[in-house]
Amino acid sequence: MFRVHFECADLARTTIAQQPDPLWEVLLGLHVLQTDDEPETFGSWRERARPRLSALEQELLAVTPPVGYSPDFLTPRAAGEGLEAGLAAVAATPPGQLRSELGRLSDTVRLPAWTRRLAAGETAVMHRLVQGLKSFHRTKIAPQMPMITTAIEPAVAKHNDTVANGGLESLIPQLHPTLHWDAPVLSVGLPHIDRDLHLNGRGLRLVPSFFCWKYPMMLLDPALPPVLVYPVRHEAFPVVTRRADRDGAVADLLGKTRARVLRSISSGACSTSELAARAGISLASASEHARVLHDTGLVTTRRIGSSVRHMLNPVGADVLTGVRG
Repeated sequence: MFRVHFECADLARTTIAQQPDPLWEVLLGLHVLQTDDEPETFGSWRERARPRLSALEQELLAVTPPVGYSPDFLTPRAAGEGLEAGLAAVAATPPGQLRSELGRLSDTVRLPAWTRRLAAGETAVMHRLVQGLKSFHRTKIAPQMPMITTAIEPAVAKHNDTVANGGLESLIPQLHPTLHWDAPVLSVGLPHIDRDLHLNGRGLRLVPSFFCWKYPMMLLDPALPPVLVYPVRHEAFPVVTRRADRDGAVADLLGKTRARVLRSISSGACSTSELAARAGISLASASEHARVLHDTGLVTTRRIGSSVRHMLNPVGADVLTGVRG
């Protein structure tokens, strides 16, 4: 049992991430890839992903065992701001943390020689690791983002409403059956774990995940920003196939720029300015393309205060993937 101890300040500072964390999805995707669990949900994705692992991506398997400990430095808090911010944080992991976490991992699994060079702080080895994480996200996670988004965003919207109307206590039973709230302690029923985590006013970040499947996940190091990653219930998702051909067909239908805008929105809800940066177009152009996509029913646009948020809806996901959900 993992017991998370709250204080009054922690309740005020507990937040729900509005979209999946890219590096948690990478880590948990690597876990899923190394098991045969949940074949109905992940089987088709595994069958396609396994034979297409690059050499860089295969090296990641050594430091991401599907059972037991995976190093905390692979999922830094900064990844909540986006993949590039997360990768930069991984690259900047303090040497002491690298040595400690890789040493702990070596107690349970046999590590290849390159991990010793990583623990010693060799820049070239860290660069290779970061490129492997980036490649795995680009080739194995990003193509599935339309499906992931359409699973997570409705769940998060429901969770937001629950907290607004009933508070954190009402939310806990929705997140996962292993979670139990007995104020001021949140108990997480994780097997073979008996630990206490005192938040001490830092709050808890709740992160929805598509590739988290059995149990919620937490970091081992109590000094790191506290996070609880929880599975979002979803049906089996079709694998996106012939990505290049599909991208070309969508571009033929919508035009190249508007297709790029739609795919940019598929990576997660965003403001108009964020959309412009993702798509590499002007703010005015992003606003106009988002309006057209909203008017044609491919994107949902909601006003929050003085800003708007654009998000992919199921119809837009169908257009991008060629799969009827």
